[in-house]
Amino acid sequence: MNDVSICNPKVGMRFEMRGSEFEVCFAQFGLLRYASVKGGTPYRLKINKFHDYQERKEIKILKPELYKGDQVQGCDDGGYAPASLSQKELTEGMRRIRYAEAATSELVHPNSYKEIENWLPSCAARIKDVNPPVPRSVSSWVKTYREKGRDALFAPERKRGNRTLKFSPEIHILMLEAIDEYLNKKERRDAKDVLAHIAGRLAEQDLLDKDGEKVPIPHERTIRRYLEKLDPYLLIRLKQGPLAAEKAVRAAGKVITSPGPMHLVQIDTHFLKVFVVDPETGEVLGKPYLVCAFDVRTRCIVGVYISLMPASAATTLGVVKDMLTRPNSGLPGGIPVYLIPDNGVEFKNAAVVRLCASLSIHFEPAQVRDPNGKAHVERFFSTLSNYLIQKLPGRTFTDINTRGDYKSEKEATATLEDIEKYVRFWIEEEYHQRIHSGTSRAPIMHWQEETSAVPRQGLTPTDVDVLARTPYQVKINRGRVRVEKLEFCSQALKKLEAEHKGSVTVLLNELDLSYVYVQDPYEKGNFIQADSVDPEYTKGLTLSEHKEVQVLKMKMAKEDLDALGKNANLLARWQLMQMVQKDSKAARKKIAKLTNGAGRKSFGKQESLPILDETPPPSMVKQETERHRKPEDPQTRLRGRGVEPEITTDITSRDPAFKASAERAFKSKIYRME
Repeated sequence: MNDVSICNPKVGMRFEMRGSEFEVCFAQFGLLRYASVKGGTPYRLKINKFHDYQERKEIKILKPELYKGDQVQGCDDGGYAPASLSQKELTEGMRRIRYAEAATSELVHPNSYKEIENWLPSCAARIKDVNPPVPRSVSSWVKTYREKGRDALFAPERKRGNRTLKFSPEIHILMLEAIDEYLNKKERRDAKDVLAHIAGRLAEQDLLDKDGEKVPIPHERTIRRYLEKLDPYLLIRLKQGPLAAEKAVRAAGKVITSPGPMHLVQIDTHFLKVFVVDPETGEVLGKPYLVCAFDVRTRCIVGVYISLMPASAATTLGVVKDMLTRPNSGLPGGIPVYLIPDNGVEFKNAAVVRLCASLSIHFEPAQVRDPNGKAHVERFFSTLSNYLIQKLPGRTFTDINTRGDYKSEKEATATLEDIEKYVRFWIEEEYHQRIHSGTSRAPIMHWQEETSAVPRQGLTPTDVDVLARTPYQVKINRGRVRVEKLEFCSQALKKLEAEHKGSVTVLLNELDLSYVYVQDPYEKGNFIQADSVDPEYTKGLTLSEHKEVQVLKMKMAKEDLDALGKNANLLARWQLMQMVQKDSKAARKKIAKLTNGAGRKSFGKQESLPILDETPPPSMVKQETERHRKPEDPQTRLRGRGVEPEITTDITSRDPAFKASAERAFKSKIYRME
């Protein structure tokens, strides 16, 4: 017998590959679809590859004795496992074994037809067989029994029916071509469309017309049987996409058990089908989202958070904070061991992840689009909708026929706070006191019984407020810290700024941006509260809402720039520079005129003479200068570029003291202008 036995895949066959267990779901047309036993994630593989993996011992068939009849290699005995046979096939196999064993032990020549013919009636009467076989059959059974063993006499019933081609090969090729087109079209197709494709192709070849056909064509029922053999996963995947296909072929999950209360807690978000209004204006705000934390062991709701925000890390943080503080009010809750949050939510660098890490909570997100991961809480939402939400004013409907003439937005009167009050009351006073169908116990009684020996401990709101914050490293500037484009101030920060020049840790609450905590770098456990400099804006503001506001502001800024022009800012800056340059040229000309061409720097380098008491007043200097000045010529206007001015008046040549006083007067006027 061969060491390696290779089996053909069969629906229901289980095998182990790379440490994981899988199950065959479909095997036909050379393709194999299998899924993981835990989770049901589907995979595809070619059947020849499946055989190769078995030969290389990368795949191990579990319970191979059940698939002896499906072996293609290593099946030297030709036997079939009794467990894989029907009751009729099993009875026939035992009948053959009795005849073969009796003939082998009682006859000298058990393969002799004459001896078997004389012996057969007595043996049939002994085993009470009313329809004994012919001697030739018994002889073949004895031969098989001697050569291959007793298991070889177990064989499935031979399939009956015509195995020849009913139609010509050309018709079969057209049929496969039509089925291939049927698969590649996302629009709805049926057996009649496939038949019409075959008829059209035959008409192109002059083999069919409206009166009849020259070759037999398949019936619609024949094509329908072909289509039924196709993999349903492949059909749904091509028509509706991979997500719908996986959901359609995946079986319901296993029962999830929890060894104790708060050992396994599931979190999920539900869109409440009811409108809420603004408490001041009465305008409709929209439909709220409910986030619940569900204890699998007792079926109790251990956390609630309602807001207008969709599922996010911030809403998950809100329900976790409520769960941690509920024991202080005598409600079910506390610190869980395993926490399964919302599907598809990005938790990277989120405060809820750091909070769970600090409290040693195992944070394990469920598989995306897998309702089996949180089946219990999904069932709770259905109960909540039927028993509470559908009875509130402003409820919405699933279809227009059910709604009728009911105006949901006009009938809405409940605020967000009212919805939260109704939900919490219904959970504590009705749901927790109702017998649960899964446990046959009232959830609150089950909780009290499970926690009577070891009550669940919670955290104070202050501790949770400090722990459930996002840390930022920033520097203090003028007694303020800036986080997420918001500023927070405190008088104590001014003193800390003078002592500490480095960065400090700022703890931001993602659900309330009205204040932050600044960790004292010199005293561990001491936190300084810094309030927002814009309290009207940050009151009740969440981080996600603030980021949306920033996005809108950027959008408004972009719209303004588009309206003004893409390069309006650069052109305005260029115009400003031109204005500055023009004014600078005018100033230089004026200074050159006043300094007689010497300029500000050259004139400022000259030694300043002491001012004497006998210095004449500026009015006298001006009068004397004007009286003795020569008429201005064109060359005089070009002076002032590094040429020392010449004093050519007669009075200055005759009186040196007046010359000195005139120079001092010019200098004082220049300085006043500067």
